[in-house]
Amino acid sequence: MNDGPQGFRDDQHPATTIAWPSGLTMAASWDEDAVLEWGKGMGKEFYAKGSNVQLGPGLCLARIPRNGRNFEYLSGEDPYLGYRLAQPAIRGIQSQKVVANAKHWVMNNQETARDSVSEEVDERTRYEMYYPPFEGAIEAGVGSFMCSYNKINGIWSCENPETLKHDLKEVLGFKGYVMSDWGATHSTSIMAGLDNEQASADWMDDELISAELAAGVTTQAAVDDSVTRILWSMFSVGVMDEPVSTWDFINLTKNVTSDVASDSARHLSAISTVLLKNDGAILPLPKGKRLAVIGKADNKAIVHAGGSGSVVPSFVPWPLDGVRGAAGQGAKVEFNDGSDTEAAAKLAQAADYTIVFIG
Repeated sequence: MNDGPQGFRDDQHPATTIAWPSGLTMAASWDEDAVLEWGKGMGKEFYAKGSNVQLGPGLCLARIPRNGRNFEYLSGEDPYLGYRLAQPAIRGIQSQKVVANAKHWVMNNQETARDSVSEEVDERTRYEMYYPPFEGAIEAGVGSFMCSYNKINGIWSCENPETLKHDLKEVLGFKGYVMSDWGATHSTSIMAGLDNEQASADWMDDELISAELAAGVTTQAAVDDSVTRILWSMFSVGVMDEPVSTWDFINLTKNVTSDVASDSARHLSAISTVLLKNDGAILPLPKGKRLAVIGKADNKAIVHAGGSGSVVPSFVPWPLDGVRGAAGQGAKVEFNDGSDTEAAAKLAQAADYTIVFIG
C-alpha cells in the first residue's frame, strides 16, 4: 500500500509519478467522467509501482474552511456531490486491480488537535451530512476504509463500535476491511470493528490477540471476519489474479510517468478551473497588451499541498510562464510577487490588465 489520495507519493524516487489534481480540484469539475479518468490514471501508476492499495480517495466534507486536509477531499461542502463523485473515483482506481481506501472515517474535519478533539455529532446529522460520500464508495465496491485520529462523541474513531461496527458494517453494508490511520489505534479494537492496525502492531500483534482470545474478550469469529474482509477486498478487485512479481518492491524504483498521463492531468486541471463571473466579457484578454501579474505566480506558486497527499511533480509549468506564453506578440508582462503592496499597486495602475494570484 502507498500514499496517497491524489497520486503515488514516492519521496525516495521523486518525480517518477504524476502529481494529479487534488481531490478538491476534481470536486470543482462536477464531472463524473473526469473523476473516472482521474481514478484510472492514478490506479495505473500504483499498479506499475507495485502497490496494490491506494490510500485514497479522501472523502470528508469541508466543514472547517481552514482544515489543512480540505485539498485532499473529493466532496467539497456537498454530501451529495461527494456521494456521486466517490463512485467513479473508486471504480477508476479499482479497475486497475488496486484496492481503493476511502478515508478518513469519519468526521475528520480538522487538523488542529486532531489527536484529541471529539466531534460531537448526532445520528441524523451523521447519516445526512457525513456518511453519503462514504456510502457512494461502498456502492462502488470499495475494498477498504481508513478510520481517523479524532474521537466521535467521546470515543476514538478507530475503536468506536457505533460508527465502525454498527453504522459502517451493519447498516451501510460495507464488505471490506477497516485499517487505522498511522498511530490512531488505542486498543485491540477488533470487536469494535477495526480489522487492521497501521503502521505498527502495538495493539494487534499475535500475543495481544491470543491473550484476548484466551480471555474471551475477542472472539475467534471476529478475527475470522477481519481476515475474510481483507481477503475479500484483494480477491474482488483482482489483486490475487496477478503474478507475484507484480507486487514486488523493486517496482518502486520505476519511473511510471508518461506523456499520456501528463496530458490527462493537465486536462483534468483545466476542466476543474471554474469561471464564476465574467463581467463585461473581459475574458479572454486581448493579446499584445501591457499586463501586470501580481502574487504567487512564479516558482513560489502553490501547486500542491504537503503530507500524505503530496507528490513531487516531474515538471511544473509556472503560471507566470504561462501568461508570458499566451500574452501575444508585442505584449509587455511585468511581475510583482505582492510582498511590496505599494509597488504592486503602482504596477497595476500602469497596466492595461492585472492578473492577481491569491493563495
